Amino acid sequence: MTTSTTKLPVWDGFIRGYHWLQALSVLGLWYTGTEGLMDWHFSIAYFLMALLLTRLIWGVFGSDTAQFEQFVRSPRTVFAYFRHPNATTQHGHNPAGAYMVLFFMLLLLSQLVTGLFANDDIISEGPLAYLVSSATSSEMTQLHALNFDVLLGAIGLHVAAVFIYLLKKDNLITPMIHGKKPSQGLPAPQLRNGIIGWVIFLVIGFVIYSYWAKDVVVYLF
Repeated sequence: MTTSTTKLPVWDGFIRGYHWLQALSVLGLWYTGTEGLMDWHFSIAYFLMALLLTRLIWGVFGSDTAQFEQFVRSPRTVFAYFRHPNATTQHGHNPAGAYMVLFFMLLLLSQLVTGLFANDDIISEGPLAYLVSSATSSEMTQLHALNFDVLLGAIGLHVAAVFIYLLKKDNLITPMIHGKKPSQGLPAPQLRNGIIGWVIFLVIGFVIYSYWAKDVVVYLF
């Protein structure tokens, strides 16, 4: 029997690791891009690409709280949540947060795809830049920069939301560290072993390394 204060496992090991590694990766991409450390920039981007692709797969076959079909709700549900935010009906992302997750993934995917075709007009270019014209590559480069500005804005919105929830006594940070949240009278979600997600990540990472990343990683050290 569980009470509203009983803590249940809500986030699996892969989701928690993904969240923090994604944050560190974006920070690293911002710094290396600003400082012109392009070998590091590309290496971090390939790492993030493997991470994001794994997350998309985990969103179909992973834990209940990771699956898109479990936490993405209709716009009507989102509006109802804003009217009654305390009427919790599920663990994991709330209806509004679910759309923020999708927005983040779309921005990250756009950032990575445009980066594949971008160039810095000096020496560095994405691994697929040779497939398009110079003009198209330049347009992709501009979109790459613009998209990152939007991404930074979304991150600011996310951080602000986290602090607002803290003020409302709803801590979203520590559950993403230890994986547990108060049950609130709801049944425990079914979680998959996060190690499976990391194995998928390693396989995808190896493929990306073999085709693209090894050409830049060798210059890091």
